[in-house]
Amino acid sequence: MKRMKWFPLIFTLFILSSCIGPYTSTTSAIFIIDKGHSADYEEYWIKAYDPNNQEEYEAMKIIVKERMAWNLIEVNKEYFSTYSKKGENPWILVNIQHFELD
Repeated sequence: MKRMKWFPLIFTLFILSSCIGPYTSTTSAIFIIDKGHSADYEEYWIKAYDPNNQEEYEAMKIIVKERMAWNLIEVNKEYFSTYSKKGENPWILVNIQHFELD
């Protein structure tokens, strides 16, 4: 009988946790093809693709939370970056470093 009391609670928690969606994080080289911002300058973004695994037409939009980082990112340059995504939300830039070949 005690097990029956816990079943609805556990079942509800299971359903709620599955609705949040997966968390995905990717680290790769990216090539920047465009960058921009919203009309009110509240959101900054870059369009980039992984030159090792994707074609330019597969470029994704990545939100850049830090305006100072966005200012330093240059179009037509390659960077090493980490970007993440939770569920169906857009990609968010976590880390970016200039990628140089010697």
